[in-house]
Amino acid sequence: MAPSAERRFIRIYEAHYADVLAYCARRVNRSEADDVASEVFLVLWRRMERFDDEAPLPWLYGVAHRTVANRRRGLQRRIRLGERLRWLRPDQAEPAEDLVVRREQDRAVLEAMLRLRATDQEVLRLAAWEGLTAPQIADAVGCSVAAAEQRVHRAKRRLARAVSSSSIVPSRLPAEEGGGRT
Repeated sequence: MAPSAERRFIRIYEAHYADVLAYCARRVNRSEADDVASEVFLVLWRRMERFDDEAPLPWLYGVAHRTVANRRRGLQRRIRLGERLRWLRPDQAEPAEDLVVRREQDRAVLEAMLRLRATDQEVLRLAAWEGLTAPQIADAVGCSVAAAEQRVHRAKRRLARAVSSSSIVPSRLPAEEGGGRT
């Protein structure tokens, strides 16, 4: 960076850091506000060579607004992921023999599912693995809600038949655990 650009950056930073930090602190907690303000000035630093500093504060507020929004979206994604993964954390240790049986049953269901048509596999995955409701599945696959309900119902029946034809019958099919009416 050219010395003049560096001096401009320092001037803008010293003049507006407190304003940007206050803006951020009104929107996120204090520890995050420091990080967001730092990110705002990092963006300024990266763009300093081509930055026109006629009125930098509104531009800095715009960067801060987008940075706060990105952090909120990231937090929401982490929360949703945590909710999806919560079932992976057992509340108590499972006896080894139960774990082996469950894994064998899961394997049987997955193998049976692979014998289904691709469209059946997709609606089952959307219902059981992604936890979507029938209206959400309808949006995802581009059909009516009634058609989505029928597709999920028929796919579950086909999966149950495919599992029952295998040597191991699970106590509960994953497709029964969520998503839409049956």
